[in-house]
Amino acid sequence: MSTNENLPNTDAVVNQTFEAAHKATEEFASVLPGSDATNMVREIAVHGITSARQFYETARNAAEDATDMMEDTYEHARKSFTEMNLKLIDQAQANTDRVFAFAKEVAGAKTVSEAVELQTKFAREQFEAFAAQARELQETAQKLAGETAGPMKDAWEKATNKFNS
Repeated sequence: MSTNENLPNTDAVVNQTFEAAHKATEEFASVLPGSDATNMVREIAVHGITSARQFYETARNAAEDATDMMEDTYEHARKSFTEMNLKLIDQAQANTDRVFAFAKEVAGAKTVSEAVELQTKFAREQFEAFAAQARELQETAQKLAGETAGPMKDAWEKATNKFNS
């Protein structure tokens, strides 16, 4: 995954943190009388490091999950836009074909009244076709929006629940 390249090595970070905590513990304990203080401070430091490591892992996993979700969502959105554009191209081609068919019919009309009748019929059919195409595009857009937003919402809820727990 591309996000891992930017993350520091977890073990190296923990080891560096532990070494720094150990050094600080030794310095702090050297000021306190008695050997119990050294062990007590060391236990507190180890507990703090363990908690920090768990928090880091949780945050990193949540960030990776969110990144995966966004990548998947963007890819799905790209495919959705491609599908919409192909539908638009198909509709434009169908409309163009109907216009040429109409022009051919009008050119073959023998009387003006026949041409007017063909024009009226064509206008009515085109209006119905445009209305059907608009409904089809609306339905497709709603379907694609739901398909794109649904997984994103689910993944976001999963990531925030994982991070908050």
